[in-house]
Amino acid sequence: MPHLLKEVLKKEATQFGFSDLRFISARPLLEDEKLFHEWRDKGYAAEMSYMTRVQPINARPEFLLNSAKTLLIFTADYYSPVPARPSLDYGRVASYAVGKDYHKVLRKKIQQLALYSEAFKNLLAQSRFFTDAVPLLEKSFAVKAGLGFQGKNTLLISKKSGSYKFIAELITDLEFEPDSEKSEHNSIYEAGENAVVQRSLCAKCTRCIDACPTGALDDPYFLDARKCISYWTIENRGEIPVEMKKGIGEWVFGCDLCQEVCPYNRKASTVDMYIQTKTATQGTVSKLIFPEFAPEAGVGHWLYLPLVLSLDRATFEKYFFKACEESGEKRLMDYARKEISKLRNKISEFGGIDDGLRNLSVEDFDELLDKIFFFKFGETPLSRAKRKGLIRNALIVTENSLGEKSLEMMELLLASRFNAH
Repeated sequence: MPHLLKEVLKKEATQFGFSDLRFISARPLLEDEKLFHEWRDKGYAAEMSYMTRVQPINARPEFLLNSAKTLLIFTADYYSPVPARPSLDYGRVASYAVGKDYHKVLRKKIQQLALYSEAFKNLLAQSRFFTDAVPLLEKSFAVKAGLGFQGKNTLLISKKSGSYKFIAELITDLEFEPDSEKSEHNSIYEAGENAVVQRSLCAKCTRCIDACPTGALDDPYFLDARKCISYWTIENRGEIPVEMKKGIGEWVFGCDLCQEVCPYNRKASTVDMYIQTKTATQGTVSKLIFPEFAPEAGVGHWLYLPLVLSLDRATFEKYFFKACEESGEKRLMDYARKEISKLRNKISEFGGIDDGLRNLSVEDFDELLDKIFFFKFGETPLSRAKRKGLIRNALIVTENSLGEKSLEMMELLLASRFNAH
């Protein structure tokens, strides 16, 4: 019966859009735990405090579910081709973040799967679901389950379909027979003083190391977050060091350079992201499995920098609506006008937009700008950077690119910051 249930779950998960589902024992990954300790002992975790707890849970599922017996590891594809940069006034967004927030999308997909499938409904009653939401070594468990190997860029790489994949897991107290751990992907990496040396499918390739402009991968298989563009533009809440700024280049949120040059991603395409469905009127048509990950569902691959830069007290009145018009953000304009109207009603002495907003208190103005920011970015991963973080990133990209429309705004923002001190 457990074997039959396992096959049913696999079939239903792939029919529902997940690219793969594997089963693995929930036993701790002790060798990977040693590697994790070595990584953080080198200081590579930067300021990510959740990675430096005294008793890390990263390799031990039983800390997340006391009676954990089995991990179900899901993968979901998110690749989409990157169009050419529209102009120097646009900043690049990492591929995983071009659509809606994958945390919410994958959780909702699992909930929908439970409504569709009695087997998954019963399973969820005895499980916990996660996707990059707890410090669990997801990639290590995925490697152990045969879903790929961990490359020198530290990403999970499938020999057949590359690395543009989200990972999610169900931890359950039900016991299933683990999938065979012997596969073409069973070689993990040769790294770490205490690690068991295993042949790597990266072989002698160093493309990802050579492509990283900030040297974050100089210690292969160990990502140094202190030098990583993604860390500084997403996780970091403070200022970005001067020595990092030039390396950030055009990246306003995250970075894909180590994925783009990987030979295993040469054949990356959207083919596996479509399913064939029959309709009453059109016959058989192709349908995106995860339309939420498509660029049109979120901010896309390129973000208009003047729009981001206008979300500051120093630039909002003069530039925001102009930037909305230039980037076709009608819904955002309508929302902003509605919120401004609410403020007018709240404070009766307000006049028009031009002379009214500058009478706002700092707190009210920031609250208005945060509302507008979350209306635009709240359902996307970019909300993690928060408004001030994204403006900080946009300033750096503007300085690196010297985009004509955003340069004037950058100078105004820097002047206002200087005067504030």
